[in-house]
Formats: sequence, structure tokens, C-alpha cells
Amino acid sequence: MKRILVIKLSSLGDIAHALPALRALKERTGAAIDWVVQPEYAGLLAGCPDVERTIEFPRRNFARGFFAFLRALRRARYDVIVDLQGLLKSAIVARLARGRRRVGPAWAREGAQRFYDAQPPRGPGPRRHAVDELIDVVDLVAPGAGAAPEPRLTFAEAENDGRPGPHVAFAPFSRWATKDWPIEKFAELGRRLVAEMGCQIRIVGGRADEAQGEALARQIGEQARNLCGKTDLPGLCSLLKGMDLLVSVDSGPMHWAEAMGVPLVAIFGATDPARTGPYRQLAHVVAKEGLACRPCHSRTCARGDLACLRTLDVETVCRAALARL
Repeated sequence: MKRILVIKLSSLGDIAHALPALRALKERTGAAIDWVVQPEYAGLLAGCPDVERTIEFPRRNFARGFFAFLRALRRARYDVIVDLQGLLKSAIVARLARGRRRVGPAWAREGAQRFYDAQPPRGPGPRRHAVDELIDVVDLVAPGAGAAPEPRLTFAEAENDGRPGPHVAFAPFSRWATKDWPIEKFAELGRRLVAEMGCQIRIVGGRADEAQGEALARQIGEQARNLCGKTDLPGLCSLLKGMDLLVSVDSGPMHWAEAMGVPLVAIFGATDPARTGPYRQLAHVVAKEGLACRPCHSRTCARGDLACLRTLDVETVCRAALARL
């Protein structure tokens, strides 16, 4: 097998879930691997030495960029095309590419399965991790055994600012309110970590999180810095790689930290860590136990009180963080 095309267009966390599948493809086949991805995530793949060529899918300017994209997509002929997104748009990309065989995930939806030559059978149980389900697709291309391999990433470790003390990153923001532990609890946690171990706290997030990140830094004190919106995505990975610990909600930064082997404490609310938690660090997930409604996988709280996060106390998270440090 000489060349493989991987299609995983988005999002930040989902691309991180696909990295073990990428490594498995490379280990098992030795093929050159190209990857189709949305432009905002293309820089991340520069840190993945298993990817030979990145092809940018013009999601925001589709009509204007389509023909240039199509030329890039059809520049090579592939032995197999591996759609790890499982949506109609990714399956159409797979069909447009020049390849002998197309495979996709068991859970493909929106009619994507009509474009594949093969899909794996559905795995046992509804709570199987997304990483394992993507490895199932790899097994169609090159059968293997054992656990999913660790990703190979080459992001340089960012230098810290020279201040003493353990360096701890907080990633308190996600796209779902039902994933986000209250900011006042993160503030109390930060003050506790500073008092207990003299930690330096670095708050990470996107540009949309800048104001909240600044407010959180002020509440923690002078040993906290707001870095929301201050780095691009490769820069975020370099920053996280230099941390002694990341305390995060279920978010993209958590998944990339996991892929790089950064120690984690992961806070989960509405989502299920068995399915989307930090794959090799599931023992370090903190969640409120005893709630029948959890996990609900919903962007809104049917109870109206967000009990899974608001009643998760700071002491529990702090103990987990101190144990890791």
C-alpha cells in the first residue's frame, strides 16, 4: 500500500481522537498519508509527522475555493480513502477523491454510508470510546491487535516565564454550557493551588473567552495569567506541553493535552467520559456521581439547575489536582 487519504474535517477534539488511528495506519501500512481538514485546524497537522500532505477543505468559502480544493484533492491516487468523520460532506469528499476503496465508521449518518465500500460492525455497547471506534475503521484497511497506539506529535515545548512553582493550565471553556464548571469554582481552585503549592496558573481559551479569562485571572490573583486568544492552535499545544498539569472541562485543549501526554484532571458534566474522555487518563476524570440524569449529552439542562457541575465541589477537584502534582 503506497498512499492513503484520511478525511477528518473538524472539530478540535474530534481531530485529536483520530490521531491514534493515524498512527495505527502508519505503523501497519507504512503508506504515505494525506489528510483533508478545515483550514482552521491545518496548522495542527504540521505537528503530526505521520501526515505527508494537508489538503484544506474550504468550509467558509466553499463556492470560491471549491475548484482549487478539487485539484488538490485529485492530485494523487489513493489505495484507500479513510473517512473518519462519517458525515455526508466528508463522504462526498471521499467520493470526489481518486481512490480504489472507501471505508467509513460504523456510526456514519446523513446517508454517508452510501458512499463507502465497507464499514466495520458496530462495537459492543453504546459507551465505547470514540478512539476505539476509529481504530475499528483502521482494522478494515490493515487488521491489527492491541490497544490504540500513542499519537506521534512534534510540537516544541514553550518556555515558561521563569516564575517558580508548578505550572498549571486551566481550560474552563467549551461550546456547551452543560460542560462548563462554574468560573467561581475555577477561581477558588486556583487560589487553593497557589496557597498549597505556589502554582502559576495559566488560563487558556479562544478569543471569545478573553473577557471571562481576564475576570478569572483577577479573581485568582497575581500568580494567574490570562492567555485566552493569545496563541494559535499549534502555540496552544506548545504551551500545554510545558505544563505540569491541565485542569480542564471536556474541551479541545483537554484532548490535545491527552494526545501529548500532559497530566490531566478532567471535569465532566453532561458528556460521558467513557465515550469522549481523555483516552489514557480516564482514571483522572472528576464527575458528580449519583445523578440519574448524567450523562445527558445535551447542550441544555432539562433539570434547569446544572446540578452535575454546580454541585461538584472544589475540594474534590483540588484533591485530584494536588495528587497529580
